[in-house]
Amino acid sequence: MNRVEEIIKEINHLERNMNQLKIELNAVQKNCVHDFQKKDTIQKCLKCSLIESLSW
Repeated sequence: MNRVEEIIKEINHLERNMNQLKIELNAVQKNCVHDFQKKDTIQKCLKCSLIESLSW
C-alpha cells in the first residue's frame, strides 16, 4: 500500500472516531446540569464545555 492510500485510510478512520466522539459529547451536554460562566457575548458550561451565544 502506498503512502497516499495509508493516509486516506487513516483520515477515514479518524473521521469515524471523531463522529462517534461528537455523538458522545452531544449526549453528555444534553444531560448536563449546566454551571455556566458568563462572558460578554457567550456563556460556557464549566462541566461539559457547552458554549451558548448571549448576543441574540
